[in-house]
Amino acid sequence: MKAGSSSRRRRFLNLRAFLHAWRKLAAAQAAAGEWAHLDGGVGGEAIPRDVPRGHTVVYVGEELRRHVVRVSSLDHPLFRELLDRARDEYGFAAADARLCIPCDEDVFLAVLCHVDADRESRMALCS
Repeated sequence: MKAGSSSRRRRFLNLRAFLHAWRKLAAAQAAAGEWAHLDGGVGGEAIPRDVPRGHTVVYVGEELRRHVVRVSSLDHPLFRELLDRARDEYGFAAADARLCIPCDEDVFLAVLCHVDADRESRMALCS
């Protein structure tokens, strides 16, 4: 087995665990007829209703600026690296349920541009 494949598998499992926890929380709240509160309590800030299906909100940089990204982008290798940094810095057991990315906002936007360009080029090849 190659050394890189175990690292990719670990990243995949971390992403899978995050998405599983996110879906479980969303399903429980949907069954209750409301969206999850970000702080886990009543009266807290709710997951925004302006987030389209298939997207999620991430908070980036020191200012924690809000960005809406495609869930499919989370599987891109560059985005996985950002998620690994977030896990290393904040862990997944934080009381705050927001997905925070600890990097400069310009770096984050450059990663998103690259991820979107890859996605568009793959779609162009399929059509």
